[in-house]
Amino acid sequence: MSGKRKPAPPVGYASGEYAVGTSCFTITDKGRKKVIGDGTEDRRIAVRMYFPISKDAAYGKKYAPMFTEAKKAAVMRSFHIKNVSDDMNYAEYYEDVPAAEGKFPLIMFSMGYNAYVECNSFLLCALASRGYVIASVGHAHEAVENDYDDGTTDLFDRRINKAMYTNMIGAVIAQSGLLKKKLGHAEAAVKFDEFQNRYTPFLKIRAAEWVKDMESALKAVKERYSGCIDLSRGTGASGHSLGGCTAYHLCRYSDGFSCGINIDGALFGDFTGKTMEKPFCQISCRQNVNCQTRPLLNTATDTYHVVFDDMAHIGFTDAKFFIPVSFIAGKLDPDEMFRHLVYCHIAFFDKYLKGKDTAFDGPQSDKVRYTKI
Repeated sequence: MSGKRKPAPPVGYASGEYAVGTSCFTITDKGRKKVIGDGTEDRRIAVRMYFPISKDAAYGKKYAPMFTEAKKAAVMRSFHIKNVSDDMNYAEYYEDVPAAEGKFPLIMFSMGYNAYVECNSFLLCALASRGYVIASVGHAHEAVENDYDDGTTDLFDRRINKAMYTNMIGAVIAQSGLLKKKLGHAEAAVKFDEFQNRYTPFLKIRAAEWVKDMESALKAVKERYSGCIDLSRGTGASGHSLGGCTAYHLCRYSDGFSCGINIDGALFGDFTGKTMEKPFCQISCRQNVNCQTRPLLNTATDTYHVVFDDMAHIGFTDAKFFIPVSFIAGKLDPDEMFRHLVYCHIAFFDKYLKGKDTAFDGPQSDKVRYTKI
């Protein structure tokens, strides 16, 4: 934010032909032990669904709250805020309403590190209202907090903060130098690989585990929502930060996914010699481009790059509307950010999951640039 006005959630963002329903469920990945947390139990995966419902079915009902009391407390601690306001606990979705008649394309969404499954609810409600089913996946002990069907919860494992970098001071200095350099896409990819191999091998491992979470969640969603999902053109993937990196992994290596979007995620992992054969869109804030050039290389299909000026990493989540601090959320007006973020997802997934002949050139703006590679 520029500081000219207090942030506020967008009004009417779920503006498609449908209202939006939501429900939550838990997957227990039997036989796959936790490697974070106590390390003794089977890994659990929290999922929140967003899906189209008829507006008549929603008439007269109240929106469901976004946060449980446990998640509210965890968000307050994590984001250093004194209170979760009504605006923050707000999403345009309804509980206990059946999905609309028909079948809709499926998108699997992965949160960023130390975020939560509802952190992009404004975006996901906007997509559901336009005829998509979305499953947002929480990663155990790597989210701010996860809620499970049996009433239990888990919190972010703070030991991760020490494990994340081999040398935190060295990593910060090296990352700052990398991001400030003027590099071509190929050179930047090489430099980022050098950086991650030296300073962040832990995140390379976690990206692979998040892929397993998403594949398990996809299997469960197919079973539970078979009556309302259309998989004729495959499944889409999207995510923010490490979740966006996970979307790239899924599209590159998993047969279950046909196209994807990475929202400002650095590309942790080994992609040497691999060619992307599925449509992909990389969304970047200007300052992070050098960590995100891998999707622009070795591609054999439609590839897009959307670069936002005056944006910061966290600003691509709902936090953009609640944190008026420019170095955290960026200076770009939140309504303009949201308009472009929704456009990127609708134009891309309409083309590759619905088969529409849509353009991908974006609303007019001197702050956001669209490129087809």
